[in-house]
Parts: sequence; C-alpha cells; structure tokens
Amino acid sequence: MAFPNTRLTLIQRLATQSDNADWNEFLRDYWGPVCRFAQWQGGLSHEDAEDIASATFEVIFKNNLLQKWVTDRNAKLRTLLCVVSRNLISNHLRVREGRKRLRRDHADRFDERFVLKDIDVPADQQDQFYAGWAADLIQQVLDQLMQEYHAKGRGDYFRVLHGKLCDRMPMREIAESLGMSASTAENYYKHVRQRLSVLLESAIRQHVRRYAAPSEVDEEFATEWADLAKHLRGQGGLESTIEKMWSHEDVDQYDSRQKSLNRAVAQLDSLVHVPPARP
Repeated sequence: MAFPNTRLTLIQRLATQSDNADWNEFLRDYWGPVCRFAQWQGGLSHEDAEDIASATFEVIFKNNLLQKWVTDRNAKLRTLLCVVSRNLISNHLRVREGRKRLRRDHADRFDERFVLKDIDVPADQQDQFYAGWAADLIQQVLDQLMQEYHAKGRGDYFRVLHGKLCDRMPMREIAESLGMSASTAENYYKHVRQRLSVLLESAIRQHVRRYAAPSEVDEEFATEWADLAKHLRGQGGLESTIEKMWSHEDVDQYDSRQKSLNRAVAQLDSLVHVPPARP
C-alpha cells in the first residue's frame, strides 16, 4: 500500500535509512516483549532470553527484514518479531552451544527469500508474544506513573497501589501503615487507578503513532485498544494482570533486562555505523 508523504513511520524510516535514534526507539519498544516471550516459550533463564533478544534484533538488522516487511505487510510487525525469536529459540534449544553458534548458524536462514506470507505462527505463540508485549507496556506505564507521583511529592498514591496489588494488603492495613484514614487510602487508589488508565491509553496511542501511517492511526488505535481490553479481560482485569506480573516478575530480572537493553542499544549503534563493504 502507498503511504502518505506527510510523515514517515518509524518502520519506514528504519527501512530506508540507518538512524541510531530510530533503532534505539525500536529496541526499547520490543526488547522486553522478546525477552519475556523467550522465557515463556522456551523456558529459558533470563540470561538466555536476553541472548535470544539480542540475536533477534541482529538478525532483523543484518537481513533487512524491516524493509521486507514494509513492502509486504501480510502480517503484524509483532508476528515478524515472534517468528524470528521463535526460530532462534528452537535453534538454541537444539544446539545449546552459546551465543556465537546461535548467531552464526541461524542468521543465514533469513535471506532474500524470506517473505511474511510464508510465515505460519501458531495462534498460541502469537497470543504468548502479545501477552509479553502487553506486560512490558504495562510495566513501562507503571514506571512512568511511579516517577510522576514521586516528582509531585505524592509517593503515597503509588504506595497504596503497590500495597494493594503487590503486597495484597487490605486497604485498612495500607492506610494504617501510611498513617492515613481508610477513606483517604481508597481515594488515593481511585485516583491512581484512573491515572493508570489514562497513561495506558496514551502509551497505546503513542505506540500506534510510531508505527502506523497518519491515515491509519485512529483505526489502528481502536484495534489495539480493543485487543488490549480483550487480553486484560482474559487475565481477570487490569488489577489482576498487574498483581500477577508483580507476583511472578523478579525485580532482579527486570533490572537485568534494562541493563541488557542498554548493551543491545550500544551493540546496534556499532552495527549501524559499520560502513558498507566495497563491491
């Protein structure tokens, strides 16, 4: 399809030029989802999942897969990321011979014959990748929410949310621990819950604006927002989803993922700056 000339999407820019800032933004959008998918799908340690994520983006960059996706959009971008990481996971489980073998043996399979219409990704794997994407988006919004409240001197608002969903404390105990009335704690929770919804909607819209053409933004947003609502209903609601995330999300793994993301950004920066080989 023809894209309007008024604004290039992030993927169009990545497909037509090598810009570090754009690649960094792409990594920050999808590093967490790929890591989570690798852990869940392959039963990998978070260290091995980070290796899979690093290899995934290296394969995408070196084999110009975004350029192929732009010219043949027969699947969602998440499907492309899912199939590359899935194949790398399968290879990792077969050989288990470390990072160099992982990249050397498998990257060549994504050559000029690779087309998205040939991809057959089972629905359960697509759902699992989406769950990882949604969890990472919610985590980013929670981080933003915490920083926002602390910057305004309202840290107790977020502490109420954390106490209720992470520590599973009754509201009365939360209020006592923070030295406030139960009604105040309830009001804080309502406020932070409403703000969370606003920031989550904003995050979805910003994400869509990065990847969708201007004429498609409203329709894509409506689809993504509806898909997220459906996913959250299947998890028992937003609060239940956050509660499960905080119950299963090891803080050390989250910190490790951020550090590995920074390393991947630096590695990709060096690849972007590599001059093309002379013919």
